[in-house]
Amino acid sequence: MNFKNFMLGRTKSDAVRGASEARDQAVVSYSAEANERSNKEMRRPCASLCYFGIYQPVAPRDKVYLDGLKERGLKVIECVDNSSGFLKFFRLWKKHRALAGRYDILWVGYLSTMVVPLAWLISSKKIVFNALDSWYDRSVIDREMYSRFSPKAWVVWLFDFIAFHLSDVVLLESEQQKIFISKKFFVNTSKLKVVFTGVNEAIFYPDLSVPKAKEFTVVFRGMFLPATGVEFVFEAAKILKDKGVKFIIIGWGEPILTKVKKMILESNLTNVTLITNFLSPDKLRETMLSANVMLGQFGNHKRLDRTIQNKNFEALALGMPLITRDSMSNRELLVDGVNCLFVPPENPKAIAEKIIAAKNFQSTLKSLPLSGRATFESRCSREVLVEVIQNILKTI
Repeated sequence: MNFKNFMLGRTKSDAVRGASEARDQAVVSYSAEANERSNKEMRRPCASLCYFGIYQPVAPRDKVYLDGLKERGLKVIECVDNSSGFLKFFRLWKKHRALAGRYDILWVGYLSTMVVPLAWLISSKKIVFNALDSWYDRSVIDREMYSRFSPKAWVVWLFDFIAFHLSDVVLLESEQQKIFISKKFFVNTSKLKVVFTGVNEAIFYPDLSVPKAKEFTVVFRGMFLPATGVEFVFEAAKILKDKGVKFIIIGWGEPILTKVKKMILESNLTNVTLITNFLSPDKLRETMLSANVMLGQFGNHKRLDRTIQNKNFEALALGMPLITRDSMSNRELLVDGVNCLFVPPENPKAIAEKIIAAKNFQSTLKSLPLSGRATFESRCSREVLVEVIQNILKTI
């Protein structure tokens, strides 16, 4: 090969190599720009979400968050259907089809575990599942609707398992619930986020215009479930029958209701007022505020070691002294002697002693509600909780 041909060959080779390098550089540059655009899109704050579920968002667990997000300018589109059987799935799919591309995040509502798989199938958006707890814990462990070894219990467990794994973020009520769900359903803790429930602040707020009852009064309100331990409240009422303490008990639920009615008759508990009918929100608030102390839950149930009951948030929001059972989950929010009074589970004597202590020591009656309300404002108010939610949404 002569020098001329050698140089021509080299020039062609250099040209090919140069073109190849230029092409590779362009690909790298394009990929970098694409990644940057993708990152910007990922960093774009959530401007709208689709509430997806089989219940209207009226429970505090959804309402508190969504109302707060709306106040901050986030658009909430509702896609809800509570038809019976499989019809609900078809109607949800049909309603959602009209919403495609109109929201940034899909929010599956509280108690809507069974529609998480449908949400995953029909939406390309990230899924936030506002679980609070597990369906299995609620229906099998707490309410004992099914035997733990029955086929229905296994179906419920499977729905929970699928829902937790298909969701991008799962919102839970407590750190103890997070530990339980991670172990029970083999879920990576990185997607489990703890957010307190809070209350509807249009209903539960301090109101000095509501007069206190003439006699020292304690109030209990809630469903009569195995975990509630309401029977121990009646036992405490029996102990304090002649001690100048009145009990207002608001609730319902068989078979415990029949049991406690029998207790009232057999023990002639004239210091107990049992209310089983529905009370309007205003009437409920006024009835609760007319009492001097609010009672929580007292059963010796494993579920109570994971939950923070709604009535705890209500007491803090109302600025009322609270007596409730000690638990690891309650300790995430409450401090004995500071913003509540703790008692051991299934101990009516301890409940009675704490009630008498609150009755006899006015300083306790004054300090507990002040500290409780301060706790609510700093950790459980809608403003605080929505800030937590928004920070979570920014990460997905």
